[in-house]
Amino acid sequence: RRIAYISFEHPLGVSGGGIGTYLGQIARLMAERGNVVEVFTCHPQNNDDINYNGYILHRVQASSIVEFRYKVSAVFSQHHLLRPFDILEAAEYGAEALFIKKQFPDLSLAVKLHTPSYLTQLLNGDKAGLVDKVRFYLGGIIKGKIVKPYWVYRKEEDAEYQQYYLADAICSPSKNLSVLIQEQWPAKKEIAVIPNPFIPSGDFLSLPLSDYHGGPLVVSFFGRLERRKGILELMKAIPLVLQQNPKVVFRFIGKAHPSPTVGMDMEVYLKRQLLKWSGNLDFLGYQPYNKMSALLAQTHVCVFPSVWENFPNVCLEAMAAGRAVIASHNGGMAEMICEGKSGLLVPPKDPQAIADAILKIAARPSLLKELGMNARERVLNAYNETVIGDLVHSFYLKTLAQKKAVLA
Repeated sequence: RRIAYISFEHPLGVSGGGIGTYLGQIARLMAERGNVVEVFTCHPQNNDDINYNGYILHRVQASSIVEFRYKVSAVFSQHHLLRPFDILEAAEYGAEALFIKKQFPDLSLAVKLHTPSYLTQLLNGDKAGLVDKVRFYLGGIIKGKIVKPYWVYRKEEDAEYQQYYLADAICSPSKNLSVLIQEQWPAKKEIAVIPNPFIPSGDFLSLPLSDYHGGPLVVSFFGRLERRKGILELMKAIPLVLQQNPKVVFRFIGKAHPSPTVGMDMEVYLKRQLLKWSGNLDFLGYQPYNKMSALLAQTHVCVFPSVWENFPNVCLEAMAAGRAVIASHNGGMAEMICEGKSGLLVPPKDPQAIADAILKIAARPSLLKELGMNARERVLNAYNETVIGDLVHSFYLKTLAQKKAVLA
């Protein structure tokens, strides 16, 4: 089979995101199964074609995802007209295959859900205030125009929804996302649920299981310091923990985003709100990925109290490293973790539940090894190359068969 992927992100292009990590892994897995695989991705400077991990990588120079959407359609068309592809996969985010699907409606398009823009904005609480709305309407009156309120979501005007609607098949890495997305985007067909592959680094797997023999108990938060990640709920949980166990140290690894106070980033905000407990706080800011295993080695417990997450690799990385994980049960992490066996799950936006979970582990250190061992085993058994590769390959074959029947 000839399989094409379109992705703004890729490890050898615009790197650093979860979509790029997924793309690099799935393209290699499909090539290893004997398929002819070509990937079309973005690069800030280069327009070139290279062989990489058994597939052809076409890099298209663009400075933004919107520019890439236009440019990649022309590049893809040249290759598809020369040697047609059987199936194309693209993320819903960015709608990078929208123009291509419109140009080649008979080409099977599989859309892989990651997290659509409208949902990200909703989770981050990006809402227009009253003053912003008044200014917007006054601007329209002054210009003599009837304006549509930009804060009202209209899916038909959303390029990501348009691509989703045109897809021949849709796949989600978590059951939770497949249900949540249909509240705004009703699906014409069943959404397949196939987790992303996760190939843990040997650095993670070689770490000794988390253990505790007295001294500070290090609880680490890995991720952007933003509301969607549950950072405000963790902030409220910290005093509840330290009032009962002053030996716990909270470490924050990630870039600070805006806080509830205008003009103040989240790190400064947390430090001010938790000034009384400053001796138990450690802010390391953004850290490169190659330092993650060392940071995990210094961690006893990882906490991911997100309001909602789709399929966060950081949770799987912590599990592969044999750390005890406390995560929100709202989203994909609830499907990664078996409650009480390979981690602890807490309700979103519940500081007391977060505090109780941390104190539970602190009071029973044997849980560290128990949860860490089961977490590592869970990752190796459920998300390995063979299991996920077979599921994805079968999904493609089913999509092609259904498309063939429609065109017959």
